Amino acid sequence: MVLCQKNHSSNDLTSSKWYQEYSRFVQLKGLGDRSIKSYLGWIRQLADHYPQHHLPVLKGSQVLDFLLHLQTARNLKGSTINQAVCTLRTFFRDHLGHRWKIWSKIKIKREEPLPHVLTRDEVALLLATFRDGRYRAYFTLIYQTGLRLSEALSLKPRDIDGSRLVIRVRHGKGGKPREVPITSALLERLRTFWKSHRNKDWLFPGTGRGWKSSGITLRQALHDCRHHMTKASIWTAIKVATAECGLTKKHDQISTHTLRHSYATHMLEAGTQLQQLSAYLGHSTLKPTLVYLHLTAMSEAQARAALDTLPGV
Repeated sequence: MVLCQKNHSSNDLTSSKWYQEYSRFVQLKGLGDRSIKSYLGWIRQLADHYPQHHLPVLKGSQVLDFLLHLQTARNLKGSTINQAVCTLRTFFRDHLGHRWKIWSKIKIKREEPLPHVLTRDEVALLLATFRDGRYRAYFTLIYQTGLRLSEALSLKPRDIDGSRLVIRVRHGKGGKPREVPITSALLERLRTFWKSHRNKDWLFPGTGRGWKSSGITLRQALHDCRHHMTKASIWTAIKVATAECGLTKKHDQISTHTLRHSYATHMLEAGTQLQQLSAYLGHSTLKPTLVYLHLTAMSEAQARAALDTLPGV
């Protein structure tokens, strides 16, 4: 998401009646917080581009000029420009009711590189590198469930259903809940980790600032903390572990999402149905899940075996 640069009229913009009405319209669409910020952020950027204009009465040609500016002057990626297109279409067509024909003319090419995936041995090496029990439990969960970074951080003890061996993701991407299966071994690992701190609010609690100099133990710090681990601590932990185990020599960048991609690919290789995997990952359609078919070694082997059965050799 591209951050909006505020100008002197930003306060006037957000207090205007039309902006507040659009803000309510977007919120009623049931989008997640990040999506709402993105929608409103693009409207502010459009206002910055046309500071002397009243946005609701802009012409379609002016909107196209703004999109062209994003592409040529700011050299933004296709995926980012498509975010702007989605926002502006929602504002002018869905909210204001302008029936312009420009939307069908916009064809933005999106760069869709294949996800970065680790082998099973590389995942095992990475997970074994984490010496801190918090991070080993966290990243093991990410790999064995495919949860997103924030989804795993937001888990509460009650979200683990041990009797059914599932994890409940209460607020996934777009605010959609789902359930993801886990193994009994992962359940035991998570239970053991939780018993090490027994924080009533979070499965992965933070420690709070300055706990080392406060004279309390790590166990007590985790028990007392009122917020979960931070994203920054997760980013730092996986960066350090990747360097320590030597994977940086082979891979440019490894993140929590790399483990999510690895989970998806390895699950397909193990025979998981595409529709099932899509539901586990929290995808709203099959399209983003289909990309993992290109990464599976098994799919290539099956394709070669199928070729051998074709007549005409």
